[in-house]
Parts: sequence; C-alpha cells; structure tokens
Amino acid sequence: MERNTFDLSLKRKQRFNDTQQGYDVVIVGGGVNGLGTAWDSALRGMKVLLVEKGDIGSGTSSWSSRMIHGGLKYLEKYDIPLVRESLREREWLVKSAPHLVRELRFIIPFYKQNQNSPFILRLGMIAYDILSFDKSLKSFDFFSKKKILEKEPGLNPDQLTGGCAYSDAQVNYSERLCYEIALSARQAGAEILTHVKATDLEVKQGKIKAIKIRDEISGEEVRVPTQVIINNAGPWIDEVWPKDHISLPRMNGGTKGTHLVVNSFPGAPTDAFYYESDDARPMMVIPWKNRYLIGSTDIPFTGNLDTASATQDEYDYILHETNKVLPEAHLTKNDVIYAYTGVRPLPYSEGAKVSDITRRHKIVDHKQNQLDGLYTLVGGKLTTFRQVGEDFGNILSERFHKNTKSRTRKMKLPGGSISSMYELKKEIENTGIPDSLVNRIADQYGKLGIKLAEFIMEKPERQEIIDESFGLTHGEVEWAVTNEEAYRLSDVVARRIMTGLEDDLGLNSLEAVSVICANLLNWDENRRQEEINSYKNYIKRLQVK
Repeated sequence: MERNTFDLSLKRKQRFNDTQQGYDVVIVGGGVNGLGTAWDSALRGMKVLLVEKGDIGSGTSSWSSRMIHGGLKYLEKYDIPLVRESLREREWLVKSAPHLVRELRFIIPFYKQNQNSPFILRLGMIAYDILSFDKSLKSFDFFSKKKILEKEPGLNPDQLTGGCAYSDAQVNYSERLCYEIALSARQAGAEILTHVKATDLEVKQGKIKAIKIRDEISGEEVRVPTQVIINNAGPWIDEVWPKDHISLPRMNGGTKGTHLVVNSFPGAPTDAFYYESDDARPMMVIPWKNRYLIGSTDIPFTGNLDTASATQDEYDYILHETNKVLPEAHLTKNDVIYAYTGVRPLPYSEGAKVSDITRRHKIVDHKQNQLDGLYTLVGGKLTTFRQVGEDFGNILSERFHKNTKSRTRKMKLPGGSISSMYELKKEIENTGIPDSLVNRIADQYGKLGIKLAEFIMEKPERQEIIDESFGLTHGEVEWAVTNEEAYRLSDVVARRIMTGLEDDLGLNSLEAVSVICANLLNWDENRRQEEINSYKNYIKRLQVK
C-alpha cells in the first residue's frame, strides 16, 4: 500500500495553522445543524470555519431514531408551523438524498385506553395529510380492527378498535448524511476541522474578536480572528465556554432517549409501529437494516453527555411496552444486540413536563450579555437542519450586508444527484465491482459510490474483502482516510465504512481496519493499539450490561 502519511499529516497541520488568518464566522459543533449552518453561510459568500471536538456527526446526530419525520406528535401541542416546517424539510430530504432517505410506512393501532380517541387520531391524520400537501409520499389509510389484524397479526387484539397507516421517512445512516452535508459545505468554501476543540473566546468592548481552538490530536493551540461565533454544539452548548469569565444562563435542558436494537422476533411487524405507552409517551418499533429499533425513552438528563448509556429502567420500560403491544414477542434483555442513547438538545425549562418542552429551535443573540457576535442554537432536529442553516444565513446576511438568499433548498446533497437508484446501481456495476457489493455501496454512498467503486477496482489489494458478512473491502477503508478525512479508528468504523452499526459493532474486522489505518496515518504499534483500545472503550456505552 502506498503511504500518504506525510501528505495527510502536513495537510492537516497546515490547515489548522492557516486558521490564524481569520474568518467571518466560526461555527462550533459538527452535527447536522452546525454543518447545515456552515453550508448555507458559505454559499452566501461568508468565510466560514467549523470546528468539531470529535468527528463529523459523532454526537446526538448519530443517536436519534433515524427518522426524517414530519412531526406528527407536535400536532398534539397544536404547533402547526413546526409540523409544516418538518414536513417541508422531510420532502426536501427525500428528493435531495434518495439513497439515504427513504419512505417508511407506519401503523398506529387504536386502543380504547389511549389518551387520544380514535376520532382525534383520525383528525390528526387528516391534518397531517393536509399540511404535507406537497409530499411525494403515500397518503394515510384507516383500518378496521379486522383489517389491521390481517395486516399485522402480531398486534395485541385486546381493546383494539382499529388503526391507521401513514408515511414518514427513515435515514439508515445518519452518520453518512452528516458527512454529505459536510462535503456540501466544503464544496461551498467552508473549512471544516474535526478533532479540534473550541477552548475560549476573546472579547473587546463587548464584541467578539477571536476564538481559541486546540487540535485534540497534536495538542497545538491557535487564536483565530473572527467577527461572529455560532455555538451549534447541541446538548453541549452550556459546556463550550469556560465559566470563570464567560457568564451565560443555562440554555440546554436536554432529555435522554434510548433505543434498543433487536433481531426479528415473533409477531414482528412488517411496517413500523407508532403507538402510545402506558404513560402516554409515543413509542416506536422500526424496521432498520434487517433488524428493529425499539424505543425510545424521554428522560431529563444532567450527566456526562459523552458517555450517556442505557440504564436497567430503560431496558425494562422499552421491553415492557414492546411486549405489551406485540405479545408474541416475549423480548428480554438477552434479545438486545446493543443499545444506544442520545441526548436531545432541548431548551432548559425549569420544572416543565418533558412532553411540554417545545421542539422548536431558537437562535439566541448574546449581544444582551455583552457578547456581540456570539449566537447559540438552542434545540434543533435532524429533519430540519437545512432550515436552521437558512435561519442563521439570514441573520449573517443582514449582519454582513450581503443581501443574499439561501440557495440550499434548490440543491441536492452530493450523493443524491442521481436520476434513479436503478441507474445508479447500473453505473456502479459498470465499474466491474462484484455484484454482491453494488446494492450496499449505492445505498451507503449514492453517486459518490461510483468514484469509490472505481477507486476500489484500480488495485487488486483494494478489492480484498476484510469483512465477509458486511462485504467490506480494503479500498473502502483506504477511501475513508484519504478521501473522507477520517483521522481516528472510530471515525472510520463508526461513521464512514459503517461496520460500527453491525451486530458486532465492527469488532470482527477491527484488527484488519486498524492495520490499514496505521499504514496510511503512520501509526506505530503502540498508537495502533491505543486506537483499538479507544474504540473498544467508545462502544462500551452501546454494549448490553
């Protein structure tokens, strides 16, 4: 294998040092909302830097229900504008990233004991359909008790009165979605640096003058001049700035959401289920990568955001609710392959019921805190990241007198510029890559998969299969490092090649992947073992205890 070590290390170091030249805007946080903001702002002509203390999409963006949804549950709070916004953004994503975002049909069973009556649920479906008037997805259907049991015989028939079906969308790999937004931002001119942490900000006469950042790999620190800093750190927004001299009110009141991953089970549904738990919380059973996601919880959380994991109470709660609606399942903790937990970046609202906390995003201008030029995003969802970026772009356009409008709504993500999945797969096949890899590469990379397949087929060593069950090639690992800016083993496994979401959490091929990374990134044996140990420590929070 040819080593690109010198080029990769030098390029990263040079880019980090070049930040000292300064930017119009520095964004802190590389989740979907930070990336969407970088994309929109760069397209409007701003000089943009985004820094992320970990990897692209390594925080909350990776640990959602993997739904691109229209916000059906927001109808309960009569938040019509938020529902409409979510539905509009869902439709954009279905068309802009068709390889990653697909229609998913949901079943809602109607039970007598539900908080919402069948009549109210019917009205909700009609309203949801009207608000999604520009959708390309299917409309709703209503079912009698007999009909819904014919369709989903595993449902608990006790107290069941009927049901309905509606469509939302699903993203199998939200990690890859984040990468493509980052690529879009880079193509628009934004600089994005991962494993770089914001450590402090510089203020003079109440105005932002600079931000201080540290390379978490090399330990080097620099001062970056800027007029605007946007804190897009999700649930970490209150932890970014040192509290000894930056005094801001608490803004994040995040709630913990845990999902369990299980294989198919007796009574498992064909479509996804959306149903009401004993405590009236919405619950879901979602088909995902030939398995099921079940959950989630919604619990106020104040612990370590980097290590949030499932508790026994959450296992018990989710399994109980799933077994209640699908009584043939008899799921136990032994059936759980792994569990993951994310913390929703919700606004802090002391004493409020979790269900009453708004899911709207809010942009806070800290001029009132004598920090003119500092903004914080409170809230934000996977589905609506593009709108968040547009909202920030509007603020920045006015501030910098650019008189520009957002262009992102008319654009597609890089992998989504395809006429159809069928045509895409034909193009990937034409590279000569084995047929067994075509579908996965198309689904995972979209149009980008054509260049990847060509890259793999250039050299025999890149065609070597290093994970038989997944069909992972040597070339994909090399591509992740040399073309997708993966600098740590966890970046490669968990957020580029995606073996980290398989049943084994990527462990079966970890040794082989680490050897390829070591050759490309010039790791000695000690560093390679450190990376392996770091990854194993990273997945402890996912493993069933």
